[in-house]
Amino acid sequence: MPASALKKLYTIDDIYALPDNKRAELIDGQLYMMAPPSRMHQTIARELFSSIDFYIKSKGGCCVPPA
Repeated sequence: MPASALKKLYTIDDIYALPDNKRAELIDGQLYMMAPPSRMHQTIARELFSSIDFYIKSKGGCCVPPA
């Protein structure tokens, strides 16, 4: 029997069963554990968001369409 036939296929229920401090992605039945974003990643993401938001607002635009 091929080794791939022995692999467990995970479901969304397995993701929900993870502890709150564990992050994972479910891709084609396989769980891929994820590290939390670093402080540098969060800083860069915040700066990008702020720059994009400022640019859009300076042009009279809006990121969220009116309801």
